[in-house]
Amino acid sequence: MKKILTLMGLMALFTLLWSMSAAPSAAAPAMQTNLLKNPSFEQPYGGDGNAHDWVRWDEVTPDKFGDCTNGYAKSPQWSAELNPALVNSGSASQHIGNQWDTWHAGMWQNVPATPGSRYRFTFYAQGRGSMDQYPAASDTGLQMNVRAGIDPSGNGGYWYDGDIVWSGSANPHDAWQPVTVEAVATGNQITVYTSANWAVPGVNQCYAHLDVWFDTAELIEVGPPPTNTPPPQPTSPPAPAVTNTPVPPTATNTPEVTATNTAVPTDTPSPTPAGGTVCVNAFNDENGNGVQDANEGYMAGVTFTIANASAIVGQAISTGTEAPVCQEGLVPDRYQVKQVLPPRLEATTADYADLDVQVGQTYGVAFGSRIRVEATATTAIAAVSPTPDSSQPANPAPDDGGGVSGLAIAGIVMLVLAVVLLGAVLFVLLRRQTG
Repeated sequence: MKKILTLMGLMALFTLLWSMSAAPSAAAPAMQTNLLKNPSFEQPYGGDGNAHDWVRWDEVTPDKFGDCTNGYAKSPQWSAELNPALVNSGSASQHIGNQWDTWHAGMWQNVPATPGSRYRFTFYAQGRGSMDQYPAASDTGLQMNVRAGIDPSGNGGYWYDGDIVWSGSANPHDAWQPVTVEAVATGNQITVYTSANWAVPGVNQCYAHLDVWFDTAELIEVGPPPTNTPPPQPTSPPAPAVTNTPVPPTATNTPEVTATNTAVPTDTPSPTPAGGTVCVNAFNDENGNGVQDANEGYMAGVTFTIANASAIVGQAISTGTEAPVCQEGLVPDRYQVKQVLPPRLEATTADYADLDVQVGQTYGVAFGSRIRVEATATTAIAAVSPTPDSSQPANPAPDDGGGVSGLAIAGIVMLVLAVVLLGAVLFVLLRRQTG
């Protein structure tokens, strides 16, 4: 009997030691180092309204208030946003805004880098354009054109430098949205940029409230590029929101996004404008396979933008019918076609396609999306530093994917069982000795 109890004690001790050694291995892998200073735009703020360790920049053009469709840019106001409803993480976000005058501005920061290494810059942005005071919702027809940029050589604030690699444009009305870009460093430092541009030529955007908030920025090194890797593309927009997303659409004949040189039929013949044509539509990908099946229709309310390296040249919203929206007369150039989804939808294909447009050619692009299975209610929030409302919950910081894994739970259970077993053995041994 004594041998049996001793054996049980040794087994319990072994189980205890194994559980303690296995628990650390179940922990989540270490996060990559964020290379930015003050990545969440916390206080203190400078006298010009910028978060410390960040520098502001803006474009200023002649005032053309008499005709807002000229797309003029006037210097905006920078300030610390402390309303929890307009903060994505921490206790503050960087606010930039103007009343009535359109603007093009943002923030930048220099960061030490290793030449040849690839870096990814991400930040969260939220914007609002409206004629009305808070809590009126943003006018989703307006364009704020939020972009992320990396200068591979670290130009130190020259936002107009042609070497800057820019992401595609986003219009995050009343909701926090990540914006991402990647680039390969060519020097011993790089410069990262946040940007928003309300000064859109051809569109009257002179609204009473034109605001954007930046928060939760991150710069990480994702590794040196492979040997003989071609230069990075001009843009690198955020990855699709759905896991196991099909390959991002390109101008090739792939299931995700097709780009063919087939003519789009029209009801009545009309002269073809000089240049190329891009036609875009959105389909309702109910099964999430990235392909429009025969029983799947079309999705309304999806915003499309067409942009070259310097500006957005077209914007439209899907109608939910088989008729695509088309932009004609595009001069030969490389364009990025992008979809911007409302909060109720999730992408089932990548959200952008790059096209090399040629004269006389028509290109078709189809994006897939579906209604979220568990739609998250979003509150329309926006104002220039409105009075904090205790009934408004603060926006949570983005989920970092953490959590307790199954292996960690199993380790904890084994640890508890080992302690109980060891205690029982010791209790029996002590009873026998005292008896």
